[in-house]
Amino acid sequence: MIFDLNVQLRHVFSVVSGATPDSNNQEYWDGDILWITPEELGNRNSYYIADTRRKITRAGYKYSGVTVVPSHSIVLSKRAPIGHLALLQSPAGSNQGCFLLTPKCEMDSRYFYYYLSSKVGYLQALGSGSTFTELRSNDLKSIQIPKPPLHQQRAVADYLDRETALLDALVAAKEYLLKLLIEKRQALITYAVTGGIGPSALPRTRGMSWPRGIPAYWRIGRLKDFGSLLAGVGFPHEFQGVDGESLPFYKVGDLATSIDDRFMAQPSNTISFETAMKLRARVVPKGAIVYAKIGAALLLNRRRITTVPCVIDNNMTAYIPCKEILTSEWTFYWTSTLDFGIFANPGAVPSLSEGDQAQLPIALPPVDEQLAIIDYLDRETGLLDKLVTRTRETIALLKERRSALIAAAVTGEIDVESTA
Repeated sequence: MIFDLNVQLRHVFSVVSGATPDSNNQEYWDGDILWITPEELGNRNSYYIADTRRKITRAGYKYSGVTVVPSHSIVLSKRAPIGHLALLQSPAGSNQGCFLLTPKCEMDSRYFYYYLSSKVGYLQALGSGSTFTELRSNDLKSIQIPKPPLHQQRAVADYLDRETALLDALVAAKEYLLKLLIEKRQALITYAVTGGIGPSALPRTRGMSWPRGIPAYWRIGRLKDFGSLLAGVGFPHEFQGVDGESLPFYKVGDLATSIDDRFMAQPSNTISFETAMKLRARVVPKGAIVYAKIGAALLLNRRRITTVPCVIDNNMTAYIPCKEILTSEWTFYWTSTLDFGIFANPGAVPSLSEGDQAQLPIALPPVDEQLAIIDYLDRETGLLDKLVTRTRETIALLKERRSALIAAAVTGEIDVESTA
């Protein structure tokens, strides 16, 4: 039976916005009343939220305009990201980034949680605002939702509890496998570039034993000893979004668009040589290693190799290896073993100055050994990369299956009562 979408949400739920007590008034904080923020609504193993990072006191509730709603109410984030949801396991309030939905009649809140979770894309499309995107109260109250009989709500919720639990377990297993594969890949690279692969992968003409750790005849130095650093420049908005010019202009976000996680992808912005000169930008040559030097992107530790001459923005640095002694691929593999978070300057915004980058360590085998180890790593990581890709595809398919199952069940397309 298909459920009719003929009831506005306002007729099923009372909707209120959250509020924040004065952070300077200690009497309002460290109490026993749960206080939810949008950040706490994502990445949970259950649809219930049972605890919060911060809690308010009864004074904070009474004098700060915070509304505390009963258990089994729904909390929904109304600012980016719009549409994150949870069910309350106990009474709670929230900050102003959330809506609190309290049932007006007897119902199974699990059913409506599942229904709203199937409409996240629609809720996000309703968001508006010039400074930041926000879902307005009237827009949420006006959406049409089904209101099947209580016994059908329970049947759908029970069915989805069972089926999504199975899918979630499969996703969790695949995500754990993905984590292990990524860790194995990183360990393999670290082991190889510090001399761990042994003589079988190296030219046999050397006829030497392979000591544990970095071989004594490798050169050890700093990045500045074997290449040069090139800083990026500001990218004014009026020059962005241009296609077809001679030089790619990479922004820090372009590091994430690489298809193989090694080479820079096709650019979304280009500029002419004349514009580059006007901006006083230095052209990064082909074969340089580029990476983020500031902000959250620095902590992601992405390294990429440039495939053509290009320009980079001022949130990035290019390292240009001396090609006579240092290959781009070796530099890529070596720097990928360095955790920039360890070397970054402390503070609210992590950063790594050019001087600090210049001091980063690097081990340098002879070029023929670099090439041999690169061939070994290309082969071995290629096998792991295929497994990683397949695992990610499987996770995506399982999540699509989960979303489709919820959407079909909450609208009555699946006769869940016959499957019980």
